[in-house]
Amino acid sequence: MGISRESQEPGSEYTMIGVVNDGVELNQAVKEVRDLGVGPDDMTVVLKRPATAQQEPFPQGTRYITIPDDRRGLEVPIGFAVSFVLLGIFFALVVPAIGIPTFVVFMSLAAILVAGSFTRVGISPILTDMEAPRQEAGIWNDEFEMGRVLVFATVRDRKMIRPIREALQRQGATYYIVNRRLEPRAVHQATLHRIGSSDLGGPIIGAQKA
Repeated sequence: MGISRESQEPGSEYTMIGVVNDGVELNQAVKEVRDLGVGPDDMTVVLKRPATAQQEPFPQGTRYITIPDDRRGLEVPIGFAVSFVLLGIFFALVVPAIGIPTFVVFMSLAAILVAGSFTRVGISPILTDMEAPRQEAGIWNDEFEMGRVLVFATVRDRKMIRPIREALQRQGATYYIVNRRLEPRAVHQATLHRIGSSDLGGPIIGAQKA
C-alpha cells in the first residue's frame, strides 16, 4: 500500500518519489510512468548493483543511477588501521612507560577507521546533494539499504500526480510527493546511465564523484 508524504515547500513542479521492489515490479512501474508521458529528462531511477555498467531493461531514453553494491575504497582506511595497530604494539614493546597509553590511543583510532569503513553510505550523498526533505530522506535511505529502488518523476501538471501515483501503487510501491523538482545526480562513486544513448544501448553517459 502506498503512503503519501507531501512537502510544503513552494514550487511550480511536483516530484513523485516511488519506493519500489527491485525486479519485475520496478521494470513495470518505470514503463507505466514513462507511458503516461513523463519525459526521459524528468525521470531518474536510483538503484544498487554489483556492476555499475549492467544494462537495465527500461524504456528508451530512461535515465538511471547505479550505486556500487560492494566494499570498494576500503583499502586505504584498512591500511591505516593496520598501521596504527603495528605502531601501537611497537611503542608498547620499546617504550613501555609511554607505549601502553600510546597503544590504547592507536587502537582506538584503528577501531574508528574500521567501523567507519564498514558503514554503508547508501543513497545519502545523492539525497543530501539535491536537498531532499530530511525526514523523508532518512526513510528513503533505509528502504534503499533494504534492497528497494527509488524512482523520481517530475511533472508540471498537477493532474499527472494521480495517474503516476496509481501506476506506482499497482506495483506495490510506497509513494511520496514533494512540491518542487528533485533531480538526483551521480555523486560518491555512483554512475549515471541513459538507455539507448548510443548504438550499443545504455552505456554510461556521465559520471560525477564527490
